[in-house]
Amino acid sequence: MILTIIAFVVLTAGLYMCIKGDKTCNEVLIDCGFAAIVVGTIAATIMVFLIITAHVGVDVTIEKNRIKYESICERYELIASEYEDVSKSDIIKDITEWNLYVYSEKHWANNPWTNWFHSKRVADSVEMIEIK
Repeated sequence: MILTIIAFVVLTAGLYMCIKGDKTCNEVLIDCGFAAIVVGTIAATIMVFLIITAHVGVDVTIEKNRIKYESICERYELIASEYEDVSKSDIIKDITEWNLYVYSEKHWANNPWTNWFHSKRVADSVEMIEIK
């Protein structure tokens, strides 16, 4: 959120400097304003694109995460039973990777600098797997 606001502030400041430079015939102010407009426009365009892509496929991402979560839980239950077909270290590694993914999603979705780039719905739909 804050990064996007900064990009739009730079863009607005560039526009203001160009207008102010035209009125006062200040070439340096116009040049700085033009540079700020270019940087602000590029940054704002990239950020808007990232925000849109983060929120378009939310339902698919939630469903993929649910399937992966259930698969890992079933594999974990399998090693707890008497049928040990799967290596315990592989399951523990997968659970650790999943829990790191969940932590990362929740962290970035709640961070004011990046929360517009991560879907809150995805972060709320995933949960940690407890190892017993």
